[in-house]
Amino acid sequence: MKRISFFLLFTFISISAHARIYIPVDQASEKPFPIAIADLVGSKGDDVANIIRNDLDLSGYFNVIDPHVFEVRAKQEGITLESIRFSYWNVLETQALVKGSVEAKRGEYDITLRLFDPSTPSLLVEKKYTVTKKNLRMAAHRFSDEIMAALTGIPGPFTTQITFTASDRKNTKNIYLMDFDGENMSRVTNMKESSFASSLSPNGNEIVFTSFQGGQANIYGIKSNGSHLQKLTSSRGSKITPTWSPDGNSILYSSAESGEADLYRMSSKGKNVKRIAAIPGIDLAPSFSPDGQEIVFASEQAGKLHLFKMPSTGGASTRLTYVGYQNDMPAWSPRADKIAFCGRDLGAFDIFIMNPDGSNIQRLTLGTGDNEHPRFSPDGRLITFSSTRHGGSAIYIMRTDGSNQRKVSKGNGILPSWGPRR
Repeated sequence: MKRISFFLLFTFISISAHARIYIPVDQASEKPFPIAIADLVGSKGDDVANIIRNDLDLSGYFNVIDPHVFEVRAKQEGITLESIRFSYWNVLETQALVKGSVEAKRGEYDITLRLFDPSTPSLLVEKKYTVTKKNLRMAAHRFSDEIMAALTGIPGPFTTQITFTASDRKNTKNIYLMDFDGENMSRVTNMKESSFASSLSPNGNEIVFTSFQGGQANIYGIKSNGSHLQKLTSSRGSKITPTWSPDGNSILYSSAESGEADLYRMSSKGKNVKRIAAIPGIDLAPSFSPDGQEIVFASEQAGKLHLFKMPSTGGASTRLTYVGYQNDMPAWSPRADKIAFCGRDLGAFDIFIMNPDGSNIQRLTLGTGDNEHPRFSPDGRLITFSSTRHGGSAIYIMRTDGSNQRKVSKGNGILPSWGPRR
């Protein structure tokens, strides 16, 4: 894991394997979990608290209680188990409480954060971080992950990044990177010709994408900090929709080097190229299953564009969708239980989700412009996608049941891809 420029002091209360699960992973969106996050004591305390509030609100799993409701009370009591009057918090019907402090020291900040269960009452998690001002946000995101882990059994996506394509003032498309909440956006590529369809590696250190640099669409690799640009393909025919294997050793993509767009697999360095699907009609937009054994992809082998799956090394394909047309851009959930995709219906593209065998198709978006290119968060609980619901295309996230659809990008954006936890 890439070392961030702050270090953690692991003073914490560990959660046992038999700890209570407060929020089921698939808890209905109409029953968000009530949680109160008090402003932290000390300099920058309100900033850290606001980041945690926003994280949990964006997840769609929490009812984050308005801090103005308890602002006075929170300041009248301490931040330890012994100094908090939990009867007050129980009257508020909050099921979890976050308190803590921030102390400035010689250009750094010592942060203490605690998660309490007011009903018991008990301390669930305590974390201490020493960070620079630059990394205050990351410390807050890390504790948001701790909250999700303590209450659901699975860490959240709050330290992750999303890569996407956006146009500059000259209308040239380039690859950008941002935190999951839309903050800290940075430009990764600076190419004269348009670049698009990016995918973050499983370790988050590299990005593969397609670029028209040189007049033909080829696959390129680049470090996520924008360094070490490398051209990975050079044969004739356009190459598009690259994606990483779960182990980070292979890249799958669609190439028209044989005339029609077929699926190819190569090493992460662009070596050992092998065609794994040579099916009549175009084949594109592959996505690996979490174990790397299968892929789902879009294909015209049945006439219109539908979704199929097959072994990741090649072999017979199985058709998954039979309704609609132009079903495209599939993504396999990290939890292995769902496949998300976009399909054209009622004159627009919308996001759908189904079981890996093609059953139980559910629509997640409707009547809100074109919604495309769904990609799962690493915990499998959220989906990022692009939408034109407010004019130009922008990046959104939502829960996998379609609830809590929220814009996260600050400007335009298409073709998002979710990266790993940092």
